[in-house]
Amino acid sequence: MNRFSDIDCSFKTLTPVYGFLSTELVSIEKALEPIESQIANLSTYIKIAKKHCHYPSEHGLTHDESASIYIYTMEWGEQTLYRVLNKTLRNENRHLLKVWFPYLKLFDTALNKLPTVKENVWRGITEDIGKNFIKNQIITWWSINSCSSSVNIIKGFLGNKKNSTIFLIEALHGKKVSGYTQYESEDEIILRLGTKFRVKSNALDHPNGSYLVHLIEIDEKNNDNNHTTVASSLASAIYQMFFTVNQISSKPKWGKWKQNAITVVAGNGEGHKLNQLKDPRGIFIDENKNIFIADFCNHRIVEWKYNAKEGQIVAGGNGKGNRMDQLNWPKDTVVDQRSHSIIVADFENRRVIQWLNQTQKILIHNIDCYGLAMDKHGFLYVSDYVKNEVRRWKMGEYDNEGIVVAGGNGKGNKLNQLNYPSFIFVDEDQSVYVSDRKNDRVMKWRKDAKEGTVVAGGNGQGENLNQLSYPRGVIVDDLGQIYVADRRNHRVMRWCEGKDEGEIIVGGNGKGNQLNQFDGTMGLSFDIEGNLYVADSFNQRIQKFEVIL
Repeated sequence: MNRFSDIDCSFKTLTPVYGFLSTELVSIEKALEPIESQIANLSTYIKIAKKHCHYPSEHGLTHDESASIYIYTMEWGEQTLYRVLNKTLRNENRHLLKVWFPYLKLFDTALNKLPTVKENVWRGITEDIGKNFIKNQIITWWSINSCSSSVNIIKGFLGNKKNSTIFLIEALHGKKVSGYTQYESEDEIILRLGTKFRVKSNALDHPNGSYLVHLIEIDEKNNDNNHTTVASSLASAIYQMFFTVNQISSKPKWGKWKQNAITVVAGNGEGHKLNQLKDPRGIFIDENKNIFIADFCNHRIVEWKYNAKEGQIVAGGNGKGNRMDQLNWPKDTVVDQRSHSIIVADFENRRVIQWLNQTQKILIHNIDCYGLAMDKHGFLYVSDYVKNEVRRWKMGEYDNEGIVVAGGNGKGNKLNQLNYPSFIFVDEDQSVYVSDRKNDRVMKWRKDAKEGTVVAGGNGQGENLNQLSYPRGVIVDDLGQIYVADRRNHRVMRWCEGKDEGEIIVGGNGKGNQLNQFDGTMGLSFDIEGNLYVADSFNQRIQKFEVIL
């Protein structure tokens, strides 16, 4: 269990809790003193919370108030504070709550000082309880309710469990606690204890047995039970989020992978046969775990079906050239799964070209393209290594110059510049991550930003944990953790945004061809189960590292 799935499924009618509001405000040590008999080593966790919480606070929280939020989000096992507290909040014996009143007072005071948000938030549980929610039903969640503004965070905690239930909630009085929690990348928003909701409609059911439940927070202060904040166009977005499979895997935080890989593509020496590759670059994994590879020096895109012994050519493969049926050093490829077409960064031909059933169409002319990415809104992103920028086009609308979304201010190492951008990634919020090759760093450009932030490397070329050497492939998981193909260091690194250094996920055992080694890491991708795939370019193979759950 985690905070986002700590959900009351009983539909009990309980007495509301108000008594804590008149309780004296005290320090966190004093507030939790009555609970020490229920939670072992609580004093130690209090010290950790006070040491690591967000203080000083730009919202005016005291040290104790900030620590009260931090400790609520900490995890240390079955006796984790939020679990014990929420279990008590759902208990019919309301007298058991009195010992919690000092802490609830401190916690509530902290929340009062934080921004109130009116937006759509998400929760989820690995149980098929969706069928229990009926249109216009009124329910109350008696516990403190942790939500996220990102559906991918919730999917990450649910993993690939079937028969789960995801809640889309139109929140009116959410409290934005991200920045004050132990896990800053979870975009957490808290709905207070005793929040009431109206069920918008009967649950949507997914073919795998999962449900989507749409709730609307009831504004009791204004006696407004019929408000709606979601535009009618959200309905299609809900279906898209719930019924489509994201290329990004849903997987647990702090995931680890087996250190010896399985060679799933080629590994039969350099060559042009269907069971061989020659300097593979970008890779793309579809929802069926089929692998599409930019086979750079063979001037082709090859698809390897799941568990296949050889690939099939799906673009190019007719020799190096500039004819419509040829490619010239393809660097990257993505698959538009809506049209089932393959889009290729045709490097030396300076074009982005689409292949659909052996029919070709040039989408973008005269561009020094390298990396490609697509987002859920139907935009195509292309990095230009000469202009040192990333541009975005609406799919199907290429009769324009596109919009610059990263760089575009000349070659350099300033925060608004890039120096030979290569692979790119776009997250749920349309933030663009750029592998800034010659600056030995990865940059994150938020939507509409004028400059980026360094999220990996940026400390000169080297092999220390705070450095990269000619980074290439970059992907980001559901929790905002950044994975980088550190090419010349022959390893894959993981960085958490805001941290001074990364950690080695796989590789880092020197240059070589053993199953725990690489010779030039390039493209990266996850499959739907969270397995990590790496283009091991000079070993002429694609390596799969199985996730350890």
